[in-house]
Amino acid sequence: MRVDKARFYNKHANETGVIIGNGPSLTLEQIDKLSKYVTFGSNAIYDLPYQPTYYSIVDKEMLDACLPLPFWFTPTMFLRAEAPVIGNNPIYPIVAGGFSRNIDNFVIMGGTVSYVLMQIAYYMGFTKLLLLGIDHYYPSITVEPGQSFIAGEDDPNHFKRKDGSPYFATGKCYNAPEIERTTITYNWAKEFFALEGRRIINLTPDSKLDVFEKMSIDQWLQYDRQHT
Repeated sequence: MRVDKARFYNKHANETGVIIGNGPSLTLEQIDKLSKYVTFGSNAIYDLPYQPTYYSIVDKEMLDACLPLPFWFTPTMFLRAEAPVIGNNPIYPIVAGGFSRNIDNFVIMGGTVSYVLMQIAYYMGFTKLLLLGIDHYYPSITVEPGQSFIAGEDDPNHFKRKDGSPYFATGKCYNAPEIERTTITYNWAKEFFALEGRRIINLTPDSKLDVFEKMSIDQWLQYDRQHT
C-alpha cells in the first residue's frame, strides 16, 4: 500500500543534514560532533550503535540481513515497500539512470543506499548535505562489482561494532560494492544539488571519494559558525 510522503516535501528546507555511511572510518565521536544536525543512516547503523533521525534500507539482501530491527531503534523509516515494519514510509527502488526528485514515485538505486538517502534529503529540501563514513574503498573485496561476496573473519570494509565485532559476521553474504557505478551516480547527485545552489560536502577522513568538495569536521564546524 502506498503512503503519501508529501508531508516530507521541503520539511527541512534550507537546513543542513548529515548522511552517514557505514565505512570503516566511522566513529560515534564523529557523529557526536555533528549532533545538532538531522541525520540519515542505513542498514546496520544500529550496531554502531546509533539511531539516526531518518533510516533506510534499499537493497533486498540488506533488508533480509537487517530485519528485525532492535526494539529500541525507532527512527522515521524509508524502507523497501515489502518491509514488514509498522510505520514504514515505503520507497520503490528502481534500477535506472538519473536522480529522483519525487520519492513518492520511486528512487534510483544507483549502486549504494547513500545515493537513495541523497534523493530523500533533496526531496526534504536540505540545502547542504555532509557526508560521514563514506570511505569509497573496499580493499578486501576481490569479486566483480555487484556479485555476491561472503564475509571473512574480519570486515575492513565497514565500521566495527562497539564490542569490536565486525559489521558482517563470518559467512554473511552481501553484494560487492560497485565503485565505478557509484562514482557516476554521486556525480549526478552533485549536479542536481548544484542546479539549485545546494551543496554536498564530504567530511569523511581520508575518503577516496573525490566527487564532492572535502573538509574536515572541524573545518566545517568553523565554516558553519562563521556563516550562520
